[in-house]
Amino acid sequence: MEKDAQHKNDILFLKRRIKDKNSLKRLNEIMHDWVLVREKHQIIKSKNIFKIRIGNYNLFMRKSGASSSIDIYLEVFKDKHHMKLPAFQGKKDKIVVDLGANEGYYALGMKANNPQLKIISVEPAPETFQILKKNIRGNRLKDVVLINKAVSSKNGKISFEIVPEVTAIGSLNIGLQKRSWLDKKKIKKITVSSITLPELCRQLKINKIDILKIDVEGAELDILKSSRSIMKHVKKAVIEKHAPQITKGCIEFMKNNGFKLILQEKERCGDLYFVNKSPD
Repeated sequence: MEKDAQHKNDILFLKRRIKDKNSLKRLNEIMHDWVLVREKHQIIKSKNIFKIRIGNYNLFMRKSGASSSIDIYLEVFKDKHHMKLPAFQGKKDKIVVDLGANEGYYALGMKANNPQLKIISVEPAPETFQILKKNIRGNRLKDVVLINKAVSSKNGKISFEIVPEVTAIGSLNIGLQKRSWLDKKKIKKITVSSITLPELCRQLKINKIDILKIDVEGAELDILKSSRSIMKHVKKAVIEKHAPQITKGCIEFMKNNGFKLILQEKERCGDLYFVNKSPD
């Protein structure tokens, strides 16, 4: 009953933000597919890309993953995922580095808060990156740098796992997070370009990061450990937690590198919010 009420609230939230009939029709199609995917475990195979206008943005979605895209949109625009605290909404910041940018909803949300922000959006999965690029360029957003790479502990090429029908999932090892509903046969291995965060900052001439957002499905600690040299230049960090041991490791690392944990969300995949006690 609680899930049904939540689902109805989500639909009402979306409908209130839609002003044109074509977009409303699209939403009804997406929610129909949402039921097929979530409740009947069917796969939507069509990879056609369509546009739907929600709020002030034109959003591009691939039909096979549209129900996943809607879930992420709701997380950001309804539930304020990664930006629950006012200090993490970017209103007084200049540079945000977004690791695990997915289709760009976090970047869109942050730009709505502060159009002057410069955002570095990093996403390794090729098909997800294609939608990310459409969402940023289709809304004519300036100062959003798009990087089609994985940030990891090494530079070069690495193996990366994706679930083509679920754009929200992609990581070095999807199995790190338990998902009872996920058929392991749907996981596909691909090879992607990889870069460390220090090297990325060097190439882009970034000397200071106001907000570092990390949502990389279990690779958080590896990224942090390989970024030790630049953490003193990070003012704030928000990290989505996954496996309990990785979460514990992230908290210990951040505390040992001058950060204070100011909020740990209770949800299984909630966020850890940190502030640097003495940023450079």
